[in-house]
Amino acid sequence: MPTIQVFDVTFDSTDDGFEQLSFEEIATLEEEIEGQIFEIDCDPNDTEEFEYQICEEISSETGWLVSHFNYRHILRD
Repeated sequence: MPTIQVFDVTFDSTDDGFEQLSFEEIATLEEEIEGQIFEIDCDPNDTEEFEYQICEEISSETGWLVSHFNYRHILRD
């Protein structure tokens, strides 16, 4: 299973209820995800589906929709 590390994330500010979060709460959410490692159960060669699954993992973890993210593949022994 491919393993990735998220190193940049921006949440969707149009998500219902997101406007009620303070700047500090948003920054904390982003900091909690940045650096986190996820195992993605998807073929990494299918980039569109792979990145969709990453978004789903982040949204599942935080409860918020993602508008942008960057990641890197992590090699595991």
